[in-house]
Amino acid sequence: MNAREESRDAAVSPVIGIMLMLVVTIIIAAVVSSFAGGLGTTKDTTPTVTFNADLSVADGLTITCLGATPGKNVNFDVCVGDSNYYRVGMGSTSTFTPGTSLIYPAKKLTQGFTDAFGEFDGYEGTGMYVPNPSFIGKTYAIQLIDGDSGTTIGKAYAVLTA
Repeated sequence: MNAREESRDAAVSPVIGIMLMLVVTIIIAAVVSSFAGGLGTTKDTTPTVTFNADLSVADGLTITCLGATPGKNVNFDVCVGDSNYYRVGMGSTSTFTPGTSLIYPAKKLTQGFTDAFGEFDGYEGTGMYVPNPSFIGKTYAIQLIDGDSGTTIGKAYAVLTA
């Protein structure tokens, strides 16, 4: 009887050892696959900003934040144009929160245009030049562009008024 009891005890130890090795292998595989699949990392996404834009010859550009999706804080360029965009100012999603406004006077719009296209005769007669009184009623696109990645985080349209 002693021989029989010893053989049962001897058989239990290898089975438990194999089961433990399998469990440990499965746990390691699960941890490796979760990190490889991105479960263990957090992605800081670029937010999307919704805003309203008012554009006038006399007052320039006023953009008011209506809302933003959560994400990392980014610095953005404020660009205006119809087919050719140029930068008229900068902002940051950390301070451009719902209800806040950014104001760029007409002088700043003119400076942004000359910085982008240079000073040349007759530019004020073109539709690209935003504070042009000859183009009252024309619709312009205003874009917020992430300064680091160059992606558009918000876009609105504004009709040029007097």
